Amino acid sequence: MPEKFLTFHCRSKDDLGVKVLGFEKSWHFQFNNQFFGSTIFRCNFSWPGKNHTFVIYDSDRDSCTYCDWYIRYSYPFNGSVPCLQQSLGAEPDCRPWAS
Repeated sequence: MPEKFLTFHCRSKDDLGVKVLGFEKSWHFQFNNQFFGSTIFRCNFSWPGKNHTFVIYDSDRDSCTYCDWYIRYSYPFNGSVPCLQQSLGAEPDCRPWAS
């Protein structure tokens, strides 16, 4: 099986830099919400033939303290989409790409 790579770049007021992950690999980061205003982390994701943007954390939208995002194929969306797993055993919350 050919090696598959996901390249992504996440930033808010902090730039987390460009990262590259192999198939079924993971990466994590942590942060503190801004005291005034909202905290938003936006990421660009790319893999061969695809390029997408998604807000992985928005303090006005998300209530999770541990947000476990992954990308998977979803039949309702007819393609790979970001999904949030808020707890073990819970149904994933898959969402469309922003672009």
